[in-house]
Amino acid sequence: MILDYIIWSPNEILIQLGALKVRWYSLMIIIAFLSGRKLLDYFFKKEGRPVEDVERFTVCILIACLIGARLGEVFFYDPMYYFHHPLEAIFPIKLSPHFEVVGYKGLSYHGALIGGMVGTLLYANYHIDFSLFPFRFKVIKQKKKGQSVLWLLTPLAFGVLMGFFVRIGNFINSEIIGTPTHNQHGVLFANHIIQGVKYNSSAIKAVRVLKNPAASLDPDHHYVPVILECTFSSIGLDEEKVKSFIEKRFRNYLSTNAELKEHIYITPNVPLEYTISKNKKSQYVASIQAFGIPRHPVQLYESFSYLLTLIVLFLWWKRKRGKIRDGVIAGVAAIVSYSFRFFFEFFKDPFNILIAGKHPITMGHVLSLFTVLAGILVLVFIACKPNSKNLAQVEKKR
Repeated sequence: MILDYIIWSPNEILIQLGALKVRWYSLMIIIAFLSGRKLLDYFFKKEGRPVEDVERFTVCILIACLIGARLGEVFFYDPMYYFHHPLEAIFPIKLSPHFEVVGYKGLSYHGALIGGMVGTLLYANYHIDFSLFPFRFKVIKQKKKGQSVLWLLTPLAFGVLMGFFVRIGNFINSEIIGTPTHNQHGVLFANHIIQGVKYNSSAIKAVRVLKNPAASLDPDHHYVPVILECTFSSIGLDEEKVKSFIEKRFRNYLSTNAELKEHIYITPNVPLEYTISKNKKSQYVASIQAFGIPRHPVQLYESFSYLLTLIVLFLWWKRKRGKIRDGVIAGVAAIVSYSFRFFFEFFKDPFNILIAGKHPITMGHVLSLFTVLAGILVLVFIACKPNSKNLAQVEKKR
C-alpha cells in the first residue's frame, strides 16, 4: 500500500542560544524584507526616482506594516484576550501560565496592509527627521516630488511578496492549518499531536508520529494509519504500569481531548493495539496504532497564490510601465490576491466565525471582501481622473 500523505513535524526554532530563540518564522520575515528591499531598489531605478529615497520608504513601510499587523491581530481576531492581557499585545511575551518570550506570532496580513497604506500616506506627504544620537524627531509636511500616493501604491502592491514568505513561516509553525481532507495526499500536522501527548503526562519524555504502512486506511473516514511512538521515563516504571497507563488513562485522553481529536482518531469501542519495547537507555517505548487526520496545506496554497500574483504583476509592470496608470497595479493586486484569499478561507480550519454553517463565514472572509472592494474603488477612482501620462505624451508631441 502506498501512503502519500506527509507527516509534518519541524522544529519551529532555527537556533537557540540560552534564552534567545531564533525562529524560522523570523527568518522568513527577514528574507521577505531583504527581497522586498531589492525589489524597491529595482523599481525606483527603472522609474527614474532617487534610489536614496528607498531607505526612508522601506523603513517607513516596515514599521507601519509591523505595527498594523500586530494591531490587526489584536483588534480583528482576539480583542477580548488582549484586553485582559494588554502587555502581550505590545511585547513579544506570554505571561500565563509562565513568563516566556514567544515573539510576535500573531500578525494580521490585513492589518499589515492597512499599516502599509498609512505608512505610504505619511511618506508621500511628510518628511520625518529622526535620529537616536543625538535624539531628534521632527515631522515636517512636505510632499515628495514625483512620488504621489498613487505612484507609491505600485511598489506597495509588490508587497504580496511578504505574503509568500509569511505563509511559508506559518506552514513551518504548523499554524493557520487547513480543514481535514479525506484523500491521502494531505498533511498531518504532527506537532499538535506531539505537544498534546507530552502534555498528558510528565512520564512521557519523547513522542514521534510515524507512518504505519502495514495498516489500512480507517474504513469509516479514510483517515491514515499512524504509529504514536511514546518514550517513557525509566524512573519508577515497569511494563505493567506502562500497560495500565496506555489502556486506561492514555486511551481515554486520546478519545476525549478536543484539541487532539482534531488531528488523531481512535476507533471507538476497540482496544488500543500497541507493542512495548525497551531502547538502549532502558526506557520503555510504546508503539501505539492510531489514525491521523490529514489536512489541506492551505498555507502553501495561499503562499503560492501570492507568488503567482507577484510574478504576473511584476512582468506586467516591466513590459507596460510607461502606459499603466499609477495605482492600477495596486488595485488589481488587491482584487486578485484577496479574491484568492477569500476562496482559500473555506479551506482553513475556521476561527472567528461570524456566520455558522457547512461553509462558515469568518472574519478573514469579511476582511478579504472589504479589501477586494477597496481595490475596485481604487480602479474606479483612477478611471475618473484625467490620464496624466496621456496628457504628458500629448504635450511632448506639441
